[in-house]
Amino acid sequence: MGSGGIIRESVPCEAFQGVTEDLEITTLGRGGSDTSAVAVAVGIGASECEILTDVDGVYTADPEKDPLAKKISRMTAQELASLASCTEMKAGSRSPVDPLAAKIIERSRIPTAIVLGSRIENLKKGALGGHTGTEISSE
Repeated sequence: MGSGGIIRESVPCEAFQGVTEDLEITTLGRGGSDTSAVAVAVGIGASECEILTDVDGVYTADPEKDPLAKKISRMTAQELASLASCTEMKAGSRSPVDPLAAKIIERSRIPTAIVLGSRIENLKKGALGGHTGTEISSE
């Protein structure tokens, strides 16, 4: 995602934290950061959303468990939502994004990239274009 060498404005957010009704800081739990990032992007009218995660994109299977897992470079929001909804959410399970985040991506049609967040160069590539993650499109 990106447009040549133009650096666009971005709004990084630490989306794993939230606030209770009593204004106490809390964590959102597994998947909370994905869902919050997408919800914030949609809420502020962003042109795209980047989800920084612990793998470098969406795979056909868990790459830590399946040596034959292949990274998917592009997929539709509908495909992502279907894949995420098929993942049993329990301790140790792996989903490319939280199922709720995938549904928000699908419903809002916001272009999204899922990239490896532990590599700082991915942040720059996300701003300038040319990351190596998975592009999620509405079509």
